[in-house]
Amino acid sequence: MIQRSVYEHPRFVCRERRSLHLVSMSPDPTDLRNNKINDGASGTSGPCEPAPADLVRALVLAEKKLEIVGSVTRHDVLNQLTAIMGYNELLITMVQDKEQLQFLEVQRRSSEKMRRIFAYSKVYQAIREEPPRWLTFEMLVKFAREEVDLGTVAIRSEVHPCSVFTDMLFLKVLSYLFDNAVRHGERTTEIRLRLKSDEKGALLCIKDDGVGVEEGDKEKIFSKGFGKYTGWGLFVAREILSSNGMTIKETGTAGSGACFEIRIPAERIRTGTVPART
Repeated sequence: MIQRSVYEHPRFVCRERRSLHLVSMSPDPTDLRNNKINDGASGTSGPCEPAPADLVRALVLAEKKLEIVGSVTRHDVLNQLTAIMGYNELLITMVQDKEQLQFLEVQRRSSEKMRRIFAYSKVYQAIREEPPRWLTFEMLVKFAREEVDLGTVAIRSEVHPCSVFTDMLFLKVLSYLFDNAVRHGERTTEIRLRLKSDEKGALLCIKDDGVGVEEGDKEKIFSKGFGKYTGWGLFVAREILSSNGMTIKETGTAGSGACFEIRIPAERIRTGTVPART
């Protein structure tokens, strides 16, 4: 027995043989009533079968809409947020009452958190948009450190000249890890980078001398929303690495500093100062 469609919508959904099918747009409603939908491949009709070509076009259109809505919304909200933060800074210089200043400081921190969340979302949306290419590790570290307010924290790289086959978002991974060490390490004074080669490829170790990560939080820190601040940095970092065939885990000892290990496959890393041509 054929059940009726659960939605009255031009993009047809029908239930047949207890399975749910997304059906392509049809110019003639009688085609749907007669269960005649072109399959998009063989040119034949089937009972409520999706058309692959139409589904691909629908997915591309949906992705385009999401991209436009996301970018426009982010742009407009950030414009308004900039105005809020500007007036907040102005009020802080004008207000003398200590209690009111505390309220303004809370507002400032919340606004800054919102700004950073939007920045993370922009990077997350860009994952897989840019094709990977050979990039020198030295350049990636240079750009990453320029994005972070390190203060007095020193970055010491012991990595020999090499190139990584990745997209430019890899530098975001490094900058997020640097920022994490500064922001959450509490007493961090140094961040060290080491690269260990093995039969599987290479293991990039990024270690700081801060307070480290508790044993029970080593996996949770990569979950979206976990942590004291935005809860997005390490989540986005793992997604970027995953899209480039890499993995990350935290292996440090609580109280002795955090240590993030990035596994880079052999086919994605090469030694030398000049990237190999693909």
